[in-house]
Amino acid sequence: MDIEIAIPSYNRPHILKKKTLELLKYIDNSIITIYLEDSLQLSHYKSVLDDKYRFVITNTKGIGDKRNYIKEHTKAKYLFQIDDDIHSIIDQNNNIIDPLNIFDLIKKGFKLCEENGLRLWGICGYSNSYFLKDNISTNLKFIIGNFHGTIMTGQTVYTPIDTMEDYYNTLKYFEKDGGVLRLNMYGTKTNFHKENGGLQSVYTKEQRNEQETKNALFLKSIFKDMVSVIEKKDRLDLRLNPYYKSKDI
Repeated sequence: MDIEIAIPSYNRPHILKKKTLELLKYIDNSIITIYLEDSLQLSHYKSVLDDKYRFVITNTKGIGDKRNYIKEHTKAKYLFQIDDDIHSIIDQNNNIIDPLNIFDLIKKGFKLCEENGLRLWGICGYSNSYFLKDNISTNLKFIIGNFHGTIMTGQTVYTPIDTMEDYYNTLKYFEKDGGVLRLNMYGTKTNFHKENGGLQSVYTKEQRNEQETKNALFLKSIFKDMVSVIEKKDRLDLRLNPYYKSKDI
């Protein structure tokens, strides 16, 4: 398969080396690309990582712009994006998926997506196996940005927002294709929001909450009855309309 493994990363070379690159260690390095902000980041990463990986400077700020850049510049038909702090993938029985099988999982996601006439796929966003279910769905479930694939055919979706960019991606692809594919039996183990680097280097917690509140209202204004706005302790979030949550395969 014509696959690119794209890793957007910011100020986390040691974390990337210890976690995501260890998870991907059985995948040919020639299809792995690490996307960085600028030449300072490039120098930093090259001092930590082996020179066997391909690096691309995006000159972007924030994950939304970086994901747009990746989609705009990839040459691959099958684009897989994974965050830089994923240390394992688990199944519904809390088993850790052997890194030997990660590439097979990625190829399976693209194959099932294509068989169902869809272009966006991912796995469950939960890291607790209690929430994982032994099924595959094509209805409206959020495809979280930290582990997802896009088939680069037809009109590509680009996000106009930074935080909650994966929400926009999910809703727009669902709107265009009539579904998104999710392997609900798999989840990611990560220390999201707790590691140094990443979005924590761009926004404070208060700024991120403000951004997410603003973007929740923006998404509601675009996708209307597909989502509902809900209040959390320190920000607004979105909930998917149950009307769209009925198709399992």
